[in-house]
Amino acid sequence: MENLQSRLDETEANSELSKRSLSPTRSSRLNVSGSSISSHSGSERKRSSSRTSSGKNVKSSNDITSASKIFRNLLILEDDLRHQAHRQKILKWEFTLFLSSLAGVAGFAFYELYFTHEAIVGFYRFILQFLLLFIAVTVALFHLGGEYKRTIVIPRRFFTSTNKGIRQFNVKLVKVHSTWNEQFTDLVRFVSRNVAFINIYILTKTLRLSESNALVTFWRSVTIRSQPRIGAVDVKLVLNPRAFSAEVREGWEIYRDEFWAREGARRRKTRL
Repeated sequence: MENLQSRLDETEANSELSKRSLSPTRSSRLNVSGSSISSHSGSERKRSSSRTSSGKNVKSSNDITSASKIFRNLLILEDDLRHQAHRQKILKWEFTLFLSSLAGVAGFAFYELYFTHEAIVGFYRFILQFLLLFIAVTVALFHLGGEYKRTIVIPRRFFTSTNKGIRQFNVKLVKVHSTWNEQFTDLVRFVSRNVAFINIYILTKTLRLSESNALVTFWRSVTIRSQPRIGAVDVKLVLNPRAFSAEVREGWEIYRDEFWAREGARRRKTRL
């Protein structure tokens, strides 16, 4: 996984350089045209107005800098919570599938032993009884050892427990519900990307074709064009409307969308 914090540092450094290059020079700001002799009242008014404008500029600059730092920390927190939610989701589905498989095998063995019309005897009956006993002991130890709570209950309550912990920061982690078009597009990208990886492996490892071959180049371009969506596509942090104004919440949404748009373009360029 690429370092999000280093990417944020580079982005902020580039934006700071662009601001400095676009800002007027000190000499141009201090350049005053006109007569060398002016009245005392006129000079005082100019000084007061310049002090007022410079104070406003410093204040607005500090506000922008502080807001950028807050948004940067929110983006790092959101990305970390996104990875945690993804790991908890995978953990829950893996052990749910595991328990479902045990339940299916136990149900089949129980049906074969007690509900079939033909009598089950011999080694086959011993195997079925052993399977029932083994599954019963496994499920009992799975619950008594706390693995059921760690792998099923805690991942299921991840959003509730997380939001209780970050409530003091006036933020909330919510799920992003994708539309049918987005889900279909994600499925097409997933299939295309895996088919491209398989074809590249066959062409380069089995057929021993070079990287400059037209087919290899084509399938590599397919992998680039079918990269998964990044950013706030599954979970995201939302600011509490009672603690933050509409301008701040809109600025946070814009900051996040712009960063992930630039990051997605950068990743596609690095894979070219």
